[in-house]
Amino acid sequence: MNDDLYKPLKTASLKEEFVLYMEELILKGALKPGEKLAPERELAKKLGVSRPLIHEGIITLETRGLVTLRPRHGVVVNDYRLRGTLDLLLSLIKEKEHDLGPGLTGDLEHFRINMERDIVSLLCSKPPGDLPALKEMKKINRRMRNAEQATELAELDFEFHLNLAIAGGNALYALLSNTLKPAHMDLLTLFYQAPDVREQVVGYHDHLIAALVDRDESRALVLIEKTDSFSSYN
Repeated sequence: MNDDLYKPLKTASLKEEFVLYMEELILKGALKPGEKLAPERELAKKLGVSRPLIHEGIITLETRGLVTLRPRHGVVVNDYRLRGTLDLLLSLIKEKEHDLGPGLTGDLEHFRINMERDIVSLLCSKPPGDLPALKEMKKINRRMRNAEQATELAELDFEFHLNLAIAGGNALYALLSNTLKPAHMDLLTLFYQAPDVREQVVGYHDHLIAALVDRDESRALVLIEKTDSFSSYN
């Protein structure tokens, strides 16, 4: 066990601080899958907190799939990719202390592209014409053309894609979009700080809406790839 990994904790919410601290060690690989944690009493001494707090925190880590508590054998670190739960995902996207990093950021982009490719296919299987959600997307895009602040553009961009999910007709996609909103908002706010990006996005959105109204699936799929890929923008 590397004693340099640990430091005294000082915060008004020690349990949450402990959980976030241990998450960081596991997610960054400082604590590796299969590694056994120090006993609770030893961890409490190293971190300057009570043993019951350590135990409660370990239970939370277990619900997130980060560790496995084995009676009489101790606590073993899991591979979060194999055992991570929805609770871990929610922590990753809601906690500002967590840095998603380039790997998870790329995964988020890849997930959104492929989710929206299926949404496009679902939408294009419907009879041609406007849907209420498509009409709302047109209104949002008009508002985006006049918006200037990165935070406002990020919010409108999110609402545009949320209505796309609603138009597809699969409620789970809309719920997933809302669940991932904090992570998307952080990325989009940073994205819209770049000059000239807004005009490119609005243009892609206009063409995408037209393709969806016509139920032109092949054209809409190309436009989804352009709209969702950060590398598509200069």
